[in-house]
Amino acid sequence: MLLVAAMLMSTVLGATASDLQPSAQRVAVTAIVGLLAPLFWPGTASTPGRTALRIAGWSASAACVAAITLRMLGHPGQLASGALGSCGMLMLILLLTHTLAAGLEPRWRGSAGDAGRAREMAGRTVSVALGMLGSLPLWFGPVGELLSGRHDWVIDAAIGMSPLTHLAVASDNDLLHNEWLYQNSNLASLPVSYPDLTPLAWSYAIFCTVLTIVALALLRGRRIRIDTDCPDLTKEKPR
Repeated sequence: MLLVAAMLMSTVLGATASDLQPSAQRVAVTAIVGLLAPLFWPGTASTPGRTALRIAGWSASAACVAAITLRMLGHPGQLASGALGSCGMLMLILLLTHTLAAGLEPRWRGSAGDAGRAREMAGRTVSVALGMLGSLPLWFGPVGELLSGRHDWVIDAAIGMSPLTHLAVASDNDLLHNEWLYQNSNLASLPVSYPDLTPLAWSYAIFCTVLTIVALALLRGRRIRIDTDCPDLTKEKPR
């Protein structure tokens, strides 16, 4: 379902247009898959360890979906090395995203009272948050331009926080000088320094490790509370 949705959305949004640069196409396809993947989030498992495996497995599967989409709908000259870098960055972003979804799901489950509903709400929440953070170079542009007069680092910080920028760096694409962003974002006319790929990868690795430890601790604590509140009814009561 994710593969079909990714292909349809890539076609509708023009990510497979013949006049699109290969690097821009990699950014567009991986961004589309990145926004769709949390909506298909399979949910937490019965144990924290299995939940961690599910996060890794689903993130890797979504990255493979992006690679397949690029292979089937991309330019004939699309380099495998470029697609590998873009999909690898997508996997790092989704590891962080799905870890957040796994941490939110138990809280939603407590309020919604339904596991399926909680899973959907967690996926939708992180997908919207990812979209807002990814579009940071667009909607933060006017504010960033006002603040840049006093603080030169504001523009670079806004660009560096966007996952879309990270996909562009991994795809070797000058994000702000793509035709659409160049016409609609005032940041394209300002001096901007993109973050380096190696520090980005290490930052995602550190964030994923920390969030995984926190999420597993929360899930383990929740399981302990459930076991405490629900005693084993199979044991014979004393007479």
